[in-house]
Amino acid sequence: MRKPLAWGLLCALSPCLSRSLLAQERTTVGGYGEVHYTNATGPNTPGIANLARFVVYLAHGFNDRLAFRSELEVENAKLEGGKAGGEVSLEQAYLDYRVADALTIRTGLVLAPIGIINETHEPPTFNGVGRPGFDHDVIPTTWREIGIGAVGTIPGGAGLAYRVYLVNGLKAEGFDAVEGIREGRQEGQNASFTNPSFTGRLEWARPGLKIGGSFWYGGSADTNTAVGTGTFAAPVTLLSADARFDLGALALRGVIANISIGDAEAVNTVFGQSIGSRIAGGYLEGAYDVLHLLAPASSQRLRAFARYERYDTQADVPTGVTRDPSLARRITTMGLTYKPTWNVAFKGDYQLVRNAAGVGEYDVLSLGVGYQF
Repeated sequence: MRKPLAWGLLCALSPCLSRSLLAQERTTVGGYGEVHYTNATGPNTPGIANLARFVVYLAHGFNDRLAFRSELEVENAKLEGGKAGGEVSLEQAYLDYRVADALTIRTGLVLAPIGIINETHEPPTFNGVGRPGFDHDVIPTTWREIGIGAVGTIPGGAGLAYRVYLVNGLKAEGFDAVEGIREGRQEGQNASFTNPSFTGRLEWARPGLKIGGSFWYGGSADTNTAVGTGTFAAPVTLLSADARFDLGALALRGVIANISIGDAEAVNTVFGQSIGSRIAGGYLEGAYDVLHLLAPASSQRLRAFARYERYDTQADVPTGVTRDPSLARRITTMGLTYKPTWNVAFKGDYQLVRNAAGVGEYDVLSLGVGYQF
């Protein structure tokens, strides 16, 4: 690539300085992707194969303090005018300015630091062909918004790290009873800042162990005065905790979250919805590397796992709404994850999808492959 004239002058006037600056610049290309095959029980439910995600990661370090990072995603293989289908979107696009280990300023389109999957969602990093249902209907992965914040490690904290951001808020007009706050995300597209939000995370990490707590707080009324007025009208308050234990052949993880939606009654009245005033749930998962028993010296992994999810997008409801027991979901997933190398995974699982009403229940057989680089 042709260098600007300024670089030529810099090289001529100060060769050593120019080489030093150029050496500090670095561009990194990576990515991840996954292909799924699913076959659900029930009438008129044929097996479906889908290239679920293709993501390109692009980063550039301008020097040892300033860096840019981004992810561009294509979902469901393609887009075609006039037809329902995939999506092309930015998952992340932000600048980091490192002041010290304790403080990096981050600004742009950032991931909400909530739960496990939202920030660490590459296919080889989790068991199961698809992401947990909890991370779709409760924590709306992949959740990203525009804002500014700080990340870093706490001096003397013995493994303590933090992330905290001021970002644009959610829009209550997108909330619904089935998927909770998911469609209230603005995702960086002409995002309204009428209701700013705060989100953050504190986590403690030691070898084989990571424990974290996350929060989100902000209004969701946007400019609709019928829902509410003020910076934090129709407030959404989310609290979440998670833990990961990964040592030797055994791996355990769990997440819980509680979301309160203030002024849910007004939201339902204005938008004709039946959202809950509280959304709650979580999951527990255990996995064991079978190859650890059969070939303890192997760098490959064959993990047998089981995960149990329990969540309800109408855990509590406002006046005027009758709880729908079918939204109290219970999902049990059992399967295998084979990793010939750390960044490639072949997966298979069987899932039992149940609910408190006992209606619309089904089982799903899934096969998949995922990679990252």
